[in-house]
Amino acid sequence: MNLTEEQRIAIKEANIARIAKKNYRYIDWLPILENPNMRSQEALIGRMSVMNALINISFEAPVDVVQQWIEDQNLTAHLSTWEKEVLTKTQADLDQYEINTLRWYLEGLWALMWAAKMIPHLDETEWNDESMATMLPNLEEGEDNSRLNQITISRTVEDIYTQLDYYYRLHWYCVDERLQGKEAVINEGIVYERRRAFEWLINQETDWDAIEMGT
Repeated sequence: MNLTEEQRIAIKEANIARIAKKNYRYIDWLPILENPNMRSQEALIGRMSVMNALINISFEAPVDVVQQWIEDQNLTAHLSTWEKEVLTKTQADLDQYEINTLRWYLEGLWALMWAAKMIPHLDETEWNDESMATMLPNLEEGEDNSRLNQITISRTVEDIYTQLDYYYRLHWYCVDERLQGKEAVINEGIVYERRRAFEWLINQETDWDAIEMGT
């Protein structure tokens, strides 16, 4: 589905009004985003599935167990190059950057769960909810991926594009505050990870390991 330039401008203006109402800073000249090129439902489910599995590694699950689960659920094709490299290591070999990156997947996955209509709202002032784990396969208890495989609907392209545009503008605010030696009233990590997930979802040409995150 393509959005007209008029639709995309209207979305930008509505999001700026929403941001202004919350007293975050913004700039009018941050451009409208390109037309969405949405990924398939299968790709969305696959990305959520591998992220959910990989998050376990950041909580000290044995890497080989997580890798085997991904293989058993036929999800290997959904792994990025970097993720495949992580899965060649043992828990002891992982560095702090790798562990932190996988822990931050919680927020990207939360955004994709919103896109898949698993949760009703996405609030930039709040971390993922503790109910998150109850909606996802529990690897520790040996569950398969049926909870995610049974998802059949997602939000509209326009809704997802609107949310991406919103987080894109919030990201500018967070980065600009940091560059000025200040701190935004919302967490930049939350905003970054959710925007990254939406950027991937709405652009089929984007590689998960190399998403353009400029502001």
